[in-house]
Amino acid sequence: MNSDGEEKTSQPRPRVSVIIPTYNRERYLRTAIDSVLQQTLLELELIVVDDGSTDGTKALVGAIHDERLRYIAQTHRGLSTALNQGLENARADYIARLDSDDVFLSDGLSELLTAMEEDPAVSVVWAMGQFMDQDGRLQPRTCGSRERFPGEMLRSLVWEDCTTNQAMLVRKSSFTRVGRYDETLTFSEDWDMVLRLARHFQFRFVDRVVVQIREHDDTMTRRNSSTRPAFLRTRSLPLDKLFDDPELPSEIAAMKPAAYANLYIFRGRMWISSRDFGLALCEFRRALTISRAPIQIAFEIVWRVAIVQVLERTAIGRRMLGRNLLIKSPEQSPRNQANRARAGRRKSSSSSADSSCHHL
Repeated sequence: MNSDGEEKTSQPRPRVSVIIPTYNRERYLRTAIDSVLQQTLLELELIVVDDGSTDGTKALVGAIHDERLRYIAQTHRGLSTALNQGLENARADYIARLDSDDVFLSDGLSELLTAMEEDPAVSVVWAMGQFMDQDGRLQPRTCGSRERFPGEMLRSLVWEDCTTNQAMLVRKSSFTRVGRYDETLTFSEDWDMVLRLARHFQFRFVDRVVVQIREHDDTMTRRNSSTRPAFLRTRSLPLDKLFDDPELPSEIAAMKPAAYANLYIFRGRMWISSRDFGLALCEFRRALTISRAPIQIAFEIVWRVAIVQVLERTAIGRRMLGRNLLIKSPEQSPRNQANRARAGRRKSSSSSADSSCHHL
């Protein structure tokens, strides 16, 4: 292991730099690290940025002997600062990020890199992720999807974030254009970043699972997470920044009512799952007030909250639902997505594919 950014001259220049920011995740960190170091893509470096952990993180990383692994420690300053530390120390032309409780599939980086290099005009590749519980048992849910408006990535991201940061590869030069992660954001720094990237660069979606995303009590969208209320309250900040820009294209600025209505519905649904019905009702009222199509929004609320809450309790009901509780075509159901993912893995034995996902 290299420490504090020291480089080994015997190592060739990596093709991909993987950044794992971590804070007191000793329980899951070794599995995340191993999933990177055991990739079929060998020309990589792994940068673990320790954001002031007080558990055994330093000793755990120090016990791993692999020249591709680098450890950077900082005082506890937050996720965005840790990500920026990783970017500053990355040596490769492509950047990937993995949360310290998640797991890359063994050919995940190879698939993302192949998709990137197939089209020099593309600067961001994203794929799908599959959820697992805290013990690593896979769940019948995926995240990450094709853009809602084909060929219009910024418009799609304003509508909703269809990406996932754990299943994404970005050209490092793109960060030079859009800047660092916003260190004033405690949450949703990933949505803010892809919104900025989409204003200047082309994206490409790969319809395949490349990462497994762990859900546990500290996951911000879990019902009992202590960080969930703050995450929901601040979820609007990336949109606030975007729509405050006077140079925003007019066709994107016109999406403001729809974008906020979608956000309020999302927050309302999350509050309902937490049994905070008063807060949920407030969010739904805001969605109806701001929307230019209140009847459609009312239908969305009924569908997402009432019908979905009932259907998702049964296997048959879950098969009737699309990803992320949206009305989508049958082929986008979680079960059929899993079938396509397995088919993609079989196909990858003879050719490369890509996949990614994102989790609100």
